[in-house]
Amino acid sequence: MNINHKLQLITVLPLILSLILVLFVTQMQYRELSGQVVDVYRQSIIDHRKEELKNYLAIANVAIQHFKQNQNSDNQAHQQTQQDVKSMLSDMRFGKNGYFFAYDLHGKSLVLPDQEWRVGKNWLDLTDDNGVPFIQELISGARKGGGYLTYLFNQPSNDGQPGQKLAYAEVLGQWEWMFGTGVYIDDIDEEAASLSTSMSHHIRNTSIITLVIGTLAVSAVFIGGIFMRVGEKRLANAKLRTLNERIYQTQEEECKRVSRELHDGVSQTIAAALFAMETAQLKKEYGGDSGPELEKAITMTRQIMIDIRNISHQLHPSILADYGLGAALKELGSEFSLRTGIKVKVQLLSVRKLLSTELSCALYRIVQESLTNIERHSGAKNVLISQTLTPGWLTLEVHDDGKGFNYECYEKKSTPFEGIGLRNMKERLSFYNGELRVESAIGKGVTLIARIPQSELRYQADSTTEVAL
Repeated sequence: MNINHKLQLITVLPLILSLILVLFVTQMQYRELSGQVVDVYRQSIIDHRKEELKNYLAIANVAIQHFKQNQNSDNQAHQQTQQDVKSMLSDMRFGKNGYFFAYDLHGKSLVLPDQEWRVGKNWLDLTDDNGVPFIQELISGARKGGGYLTYLFNQPSNDGQPGQKLAYAEVLGQWEWMFGTGVYIDDIDEEAASLSTSMSHHIRNTSIITLVIGTLAVSAVFIGGIFMRVGEKRLANAKLRTLNERIYQTQEEECKRVSRELHDGVSQTIAAALFAMETAQLKKEYGGDSGPELEKAITMTRQIMIDIRNISHQLHPSILADYGLGAALKELGSEFSLRTGIKVKVQLLSVRKLLSTELSCALYRIVQESLTNIERHSGAKNVLISQTLTPGWLTLEVHDDGKGFNYECYEKKSTPFEGIGLRNMKERLSFYNGELRVESAIGKGVTLIARIPQSELRYQADSTTEVAL
């Protein structure tokens, strides 16, 4: 896996993990909220049913009160009134499963519609399938002024199968009856289950939508990263082609320069030396004095050697590899002063072998290019080359007192096809994590500052300097 794929993975992986975490948290929150909503819904219906039961029992109480008001004091009439109340309660119905029941306070069944076989028997110890003694519980709640109870009991509309029933009971005055009514609440559980299923369906749809949106977002980031990587690769390839073109141009210009110096200098001198030696040979054949011609040829041969040495030195100064950057800069400054008449002062670090051969060559070429620019454009009379150590950096400065130029405008107008110049200097330094800064203004000279981090040096050095020229 290359670095681009690793960067793409590092970018996309947190998004995927975040999406999974969001889905997990939202699922947990939705499920908890769904459970709370279902519980609240179920409880609200039960509360409503409880109110209905109290209302039904209040209606029954009104009807019973009418019978009490019309009863006679004799025992036979009293029993007849109770019988009429039992008949009335047995006939009162609401809904499919709504009816009234009555027991005495000892558990004897008095009224129980559709289950008359239970009437007249004592069911005080009767329990439902869950072991709840519901007759005792109803009587106890009635004695306290009215009470609710949930239990399992035969459901008429379901062929007498047990169903969950919510009942409410009170004590019937002086007769010491416990009478009440109830409703079956299985439908509430069914409605709650249906609501829970519906909410689960919506939660699932929401999660799917969230997952789709998250997947699209991750895909967009991934595809965007691919396009960016492709764009950066194209830009890098364009820069590489530009750099290669500039390198080819530089090599071509260097070849032209060497060819011109060989043709205009060395080649002409060799031709003149050859002509002098041929002239000397002719004079010797005819008995003439060939000494002056030979002396002239020897002088020209020495000049050829000097020219070849200068060209070789310009291509790669041997002093740089043998004695280091300091000695090479001293010699470069001396030759520049002799050739141009511009005074050059060199201040260098006293520590030798501080730089690698490659880094020394890069800095030497930067100074060489700077001096070439000074000679061509600056009109300076003095140049200072200094090398110092600052915290974390090795600094090489080339300062001249020439006419200067507007560097900001130069930067704005610069193009990738300038050839040898400041851009080449910056590229040389960037290979060693260095920096190049130019400080200049019209009429105030130019200061070129090249900085190399100390991490690129062979070891740490002090900042003592020595004056070379």
